[in-house]
Amino acid sequence: MGYVIPILILVAFSALFSSTETAFACVNKIRLKHMADSGDKRAEKALDIANRYEQALTAILVGNNVVNIAASSLATILFTAYFGSAGAAISTVVMTILVLTFGEVLPKSYAKSHADKLALALGGILSRFTLLMTPFVLFFGLLSRAFTAKEETPSVTEDELKYIIDEIEEEGVLEEQESDLVISALQFDETSVSDILIPRVRMVALPSDATVEEAKQLFLNNHFSRFPVYEKDMDNIIGMITNKDFFRLMCGEFTELSEITQNVIYVPETKRISDILRDMQHAKTHLAIVVDQYGGTKGMVTLEDIIEQLVGEIYDESDEVIHEFQKTAPHTYTILGSFSISDVCSALDEEDAPAKVPETDCTTIGGWVMELLGHIPDAGETVEHDNFHFTVLEVENQTIQSIRLEVTPPPAENGESK
Repeated sequence: MGYVIPILILVAFSALFSSTETAFACVNKIRLKHMADSGDKRAEKALDIANRYEQALTAILVGNNVVNIAASSLATILFTAYFGSAGAAISTVVMTILVLTFGEVLPKSYAKSHADKLALALGGILSRFTLLMTPFVLFFGLLSRAFTAKEETPSVTEDELKYIIDEIEEEGVLEEQESDLVISALQFDETSVSDILIPRVRMVALPSDATVEEAKQLFLNNHFSRFPVYEKDMDNIIGMITNKDFFRLMCGEFTELSEITQNVIYVPETKRISDILRDMQHAKTHLAIVVDQYGGTKGMVTLEDIIEQLVGEIYDESDEVIHEFQKTAPHTYTILGSFSISDVCSALDEEDAPAKVPETDCTTIGGWVMELLGHIPDAGETVEHDNFHFTVLEVENQTIQSIRLEVTPPPAENGESK
C-alpha cells in the first residue's frame, strides 16, 4: 500500500500539467497584456509564457509523460504484488481510467473555463519549470524544426477576426452598430473606388463656358454642393465649383465662374478608397475625378461617398431619401438598378440569399440583369437566373433604373417549398 500515495501524487501532477497546458492555450492574451501594462507582475509572467507557448508546451508534455509513466510503473508493481500475472492488465485498466478522468478530462475542462485565472496563478511556476527543462526544450525544438517546415501565418486572419466580432456581438459585449463599424473598418482598405464611384452617366457637370445664370439653374435644380467643370467634353474635367463660392460670386465678390473654379484631383479606377481619403485630406478637397485606363472620365467620388463606407448612409437637408432596396412581400424585393450585386446578396433574407455572389464582370444589379437579357430592355421584360426571377420596372437613358426580384424558395426535404 506504500505505492498508493505516490501514485495519487503523480496523478495530481498529471492534472496540474494538463490544466496548465489548456489554460495557456485558451488564455486571453489581450486581457493579459492590458493587466501587464497596468503593472501586474503575475500577468507579465503569464504573458511571457503565452508568447513563447511552444517552448512551454514542450516542457509541459515532457513533464506530463514522465509522471504518467512513473504512475503506471508504480501501479503495475502494486497490482502485480496483489494479483500476480494478472496485475499488469488490471493496472492498465485502472490507470487508464484514473489518468484519463482525473489527469486529463476534468482538469482540462476546468482550465478551459478558468483559463485567465489559472494562467495568472501558474505563470511563475511554469516559467521556472520551463527553465529547468531547457535541455529538453532545446532538443525537441531542434528536432521539430528539422521535420517541420516553418510557415509564417498571422495569429488571427481577417475572416477569423470578423467571426470573433460577430461572436462578441452575440454575447452582448458590442452593440450591432459598433460591430458593423468595426467590420466596415476592416473592409475599408479592400474597397476600390470603382466599387463606389458615381458613374459618368450620372454625373452632373458644368461646361467651362457656361453663364452665371446657367450655373445658378444647375445649383437650384440639382441641390448638390459642388459640380465638376469640363472643357469641351466630360473627358476633360478642369476643376469644380462649390455652392459656397458660387454664393460669394452672387454677392459680388467675383464676376466670372473661372475665378471660383477650384482644382480637382484625379485617381485611377483601381485605387483603394483608403488611399484616396488620404489624397483628399492632403489636397483639402471633397471631390476626386476617377479616370479609366485610357485617361477618360469614368466617374467621380466624393468625400461623403468614402465616409459612408464606414458609417453607412449620410443624409443632409438637401438629400432626397431613396430606398435602394425594399422588401415588398415574402421573397419579393424592389431594387434600384444602381445597387451593387454584393450588397443585394447581403441584404436578402437568409433563406433567399445565394450561396455565393454570382460570377459576372458587372458590379450593379441593373448591369447584371441587362447582361442576362443580352440587350437594353423595356419596362416589363423578365429574365430568370437559378431561383431568381427579375422583372424590369423602369428604364431611362439605356439604363435599368429599378427592378423587381422574386426568389423561388428551395424545396424542403419533404419536397414541399419552404
